Amino acid sequence: MINEVVVATRKDNKDNKAPIGVYFKDKKVIMHLFSGSHTYENLSTEDYFSVNVVPPIEIAKAVLDDNDEYLYYNDIPYLKNSYYTIFYKVVKREFIDKEDKFGKNRLMIVEGEEIKRIYLDKVPKPYNRADGLLVEMAVIYSRLANKNIKIDEEDKKEMEKEMKKYFSIIKKVGGREHKQLAETMLRNLNLL
Repeated sequence: MINEVVVATRKDNKDNKAPIGVYFKDKKVIMHLFSGSHTYENLSTEDYFSVNVVPPIEIAKAVLDDNDEYLYYNDIPYLKNSYYTIFYKVVKREFIDKEDKFGKNRLMIVEGEEIKRIYLDKVPKPYNRADGLLVEMAVIYSRLANKNIKIDEEDKKEMEKEMKKYFSIIKKVGGREHKQLAETMLRNLNLL
């Protein structure tokens, strides 16, 4: 099962966060990172990172920029807005070329071993349909915005259509912050 989280890394005293789908397996985590992302670049040389379990709206925010309220454990950044955070040490990196509907892409498969877990005192909010739609928009956005991912024109049009459809629903069921995040993604892709 793929779990949507926000991964935080640090390189040259600069913090980075990104929404990533990860696989949890006992005390390990496995994630696939596309070439061209800051997380890929950071974890190709850095050995420590955090996996932050956050509200869905935080996943959508993470796709847009790295600004956040970071806390630190042994110089490993993590997010203040997390429900809980797991810290990992990289134990394996594998580089592969993957070909799919997005074309041929360089992928790094990272395996991390858990070193610490912190639970924050954050009370969960009720789930809103806009939360899930924002996460879906963030996944599509991350592919459309990554210039290293080659998408054929037909698939690109379909993805853009999905983004607009999700936005139309978010406008009906989401709050102000949901709408603003969705609008920002669409504007950044010149779809609004």
